[in-house]
Amino acid sequence: MKARPGAGVRHKFDIDQVVAITADVNYSYVYFLNGDCLHRSRTLKWYLERWPDLLRIHKNALINVDKISEYSLISGRQPSGYVIMTNNLRLEVSRRNIKQVADYLAQRKQVQ
Repeated sequence: MKARPGAGVRHKFDIDQVVAITADVNYSYVYFLNGDCLHRSRTLKWYLERWPDLLRIHKNALINVDKISEYSLISGRQPSGYVIMTNNLRLEVSRRNIKQVADYLAQRKQVQ
């Protein structure tokens, strides 16, 4: 993925073009459908407050659920899971969020 410079430049982007946002301390990487990646000095909390439709799957990852290509969630004694996004980005789902993510995706599947 190509990184776009972000220092001192204001970028406006459409949520429909965002695939996922990952965190690195107080910085974040915004991944787009076209393969670009933007490094920003914002926290995931900041993005979640502005775009409540994003789903938190890990303490360091938010995803746009419309851009999920495939997922595997295994609950039980040792829960594990991951999602693969439309740009082939694979993100782990934290064991604490497995049930929440599975319930959300099941409910979303019923509505569609």
